[in-house]
Amino acid sequence: MIVIEFLGEIIGRIFVEFIFEGIILGIYRLYKKTVEFIRVNVFGFKAKPIKPKKALEKKLLYKKIELTENLNSKLKSGQKGVVLEVINKDKVFAEFYDRNGKPIELNNELVFEIGIKQFKLKK
Repeated sequence: MIVIEFLGEIIGRIFVEFIFEGIILGIYRLYKKTVEFIRVNVFGFKAKPIKPKKALEKKLLYKKIELTENLNSKLKSGQKGVVLEVINKDKVFAEFYDRNGKPIELNNELVFEIGIKQFKLKK
């Protein structure tokens, strides 16, 4: 019984790793590259350039963050929050929460401007 389970697990891993990831996803990636090559070189369509701010918004907007350095007396390292708006490549607006989940308010402000290097994304 144990041998059958062991063989089933090995066969399952071989299927997932080799057949699915190697062959099926490999064919799909090759197909995508071929279509892109034909689209660009045969028909002359160019890929649209991605604006850096849009890329940052896609990466950061509404994601949970954690401060890596102290900003003031209330916003200390390890404080958790959420990115609400990307200003530019160096700054964002974020809202932070206390341990009870309530927004932190400082000088009648709920949203704080912080630098990109002053926080890290939480998983």
